[in-house]
Amino acid sequence: MFGYLTMQRQFMTWKMQRCYRNYYCGTCFGLEFHYGQVSRLLLSYDVALLGIVLQCHADPLMEREPCFGQCRECRSLFCQSIWGQMGAVNLLLVNEKLKDDINDDRSLKAYAGKLLLARKIRRAQKRYPDMARAIEKGYGDIYVLEQQNSGVREIEECFADMMEHTMSACRALKEWERRYIRCISKWIYYIDALDDYEEDFKEKKFNPLKKEDAETFYEYSRRYILTIGEDLRHLYEEIAAVHKMLPVHSTEERLLAHLLTAGIPATTARILSGRKQLKLKLGSIWEQAGRLI
Repeated sequence: MFGYLTMQRQFMTWKMQRCYRNYYCGTCFGLEFHYGQVSRLLLSYDVALLGIVLQCHADPLMEREPCFGQCRECRSLFCQSIWGQMGAVNLLLVNEKLKDDINDDRSLKAYAGKLLLARKIRRAQKRYPDMARAIEKGYGDIYVLEQQNSGVREIEECFADMMEHTMSACRALKEWERRYIRCISKWIYYIDALDDYEEDFKEKKFNPLKKEDAETFYEYSRRYILTIGEDLRHLYEEIAAVHKMLPVHSTEERLLAHLLTAGIPATTARILSGRKQLKLKLGSIWEQAGRLI
């Protein structure tokens, strides 16, 4: 579940753009300094957004440091434990995704990736055992619910619980931070299920939205448009409630508000139109929706 929490650059001030870029780069540097160069390839927009929620950056408007090289300033800033925690969240979530692909598809790519990252994943698990347990237990609970063919809202809640407990292992969360993490987590799970609908149907995988009389996403959206509307209304009511309580004093907080009012609606519209979302971004952090069509 990577790459859904993207920003809309055209609606951002230069301060918001620089702040977001620095959090994205900070997460990348954190992965490098704590878990090696290879782990940088797994960098996710979604984890960078979690770093913004926790306001990890000491100077979010700093000048951008070079991407490569072990400059003293970069090391002194991004070797701090909070960036190691962000890197661990990234790695541990990837680990569960790889395990899922191995179990479901017997994927050789996933197996090779797990072997390649095994030492780094063990390092993250050893350094942050509470976080590792929260993620492993969360995915285990989700797997049980999937085996029971539970509804999408029940699994959304389980996924939100996992992300809340994971981020609580980094530091104590304020009420608005807790609710923010929960609402975006529920939205991610739902939008991922929509995005994967047709693929899951063809490959006979579990999808909480799957209907036997709708083999394609087009058929599902045509026949069950009222169900989709009700699901989205339920999610957007919670998003709107979080937006009302969200403080907007700092640049980070304005970025978080921007995601709720511009980023999430844009991605939702793209998925509903039938366009696939590129989930794991390995290129420019400013890759826009138009380039993916």
